[in-house]
Amino acid sequence: MHIVMTGATSGFGANAAGRLAAEGHRLTIGARRPDAVVPGWNAMALPLDLDDFASVDTFGDAVAKGPAIDALVLNAGLQTAALETGAEGYERTFAVNQLAHFRLLCRLLPQLAPGVRVILTGSGTHDPEEGTMVTPPAHANAEWLAFPDRDPTLPKGARSQAFRAYSSSKLANIMTARELARRRPDLAAMSFDPGYVPWTGLARSSGKILSSLVSLILPLTMKRDRKSTVAKSGEYLAALAAGPAYAGAHGDYWSVRNPALKRIEPSALARDDAACAKLWDDCERLLGLAKA
Repeated sequence: MHIVMTGATSGFGANAAGRLAAEGHRLTIGARRPDAVVPGWNAMALPLDLDDFASVDTFGDAVAKGPAIDALVLNAGLQTAALETGAEGYERTFAVNQLAHFRLLCRLLPQLAPGVRVILTGSGTHDPEEGTMVTPPAHANAEWLAFPDRDPTLPKGARSQAFRAYSSSKLANIMTARELARRRPDLAAMSFDPGYVPWTGLARSSGKILSSLVSLILPLTMKRDRKSTVAKSGEYLAALAAGPAYAGAHGDYWSVRNPALKRIEPSALARDDAACAKLWDDCERLLGLAKA
């Protein structure tokens, strides 16, 4: 299989990429630092900066000119300590985690033949019923998430705002997978909740001290079955990308419930078909991709 991946140079994404390479699959990896891709993998590393939509377009064009894609794994993620404005003028977490990946997906859709797998990495934090310490989403309004100063529901406090930006971006990833399955039923679209995996570098922008404290303390507040490891979540992500058991996915949400990977229902909002369709349309509009 030819597998295109983001988020394959660290954490469970790198673990998954290593497993896929060891199984003989061909990888095309987009990374800010292509030299970070492990030497020896059967991989082509191309520059990709999800903070820069021009870079996303360049990467997408290069991938579209390459070999046929069998699986597209949109795994890269960002979590900040406070709201930030990205280079494109949108709130950075939503821009990187959702808009950049959505832009890449839309650019590659014409090249995705029936049967291609598309996996977006979500998070259990998207669901208020999970009861995590991360502030849950209040809505899936793309404009408000892209421009938080317009959001009348924006919580007070920098940490709550940043946490909700993250959980909302993961909700958007899950909703995108579900809407993709509706719009392209010939594809095997799905989303993946890796559980809580410490020491992945997700919160690297928060600084080493804070991100280390989060990795040490957060697991103490979580249910035992929601904790995972780099190796376990990497194993499951690799299975979703290439394992025969997942070839027929149709908007499924797969979640690590240690020690198993289970298909479960996402949050009530993620299951709202009208909201999923609106999110897709609004992301197209924000990115200037909507057809006249």
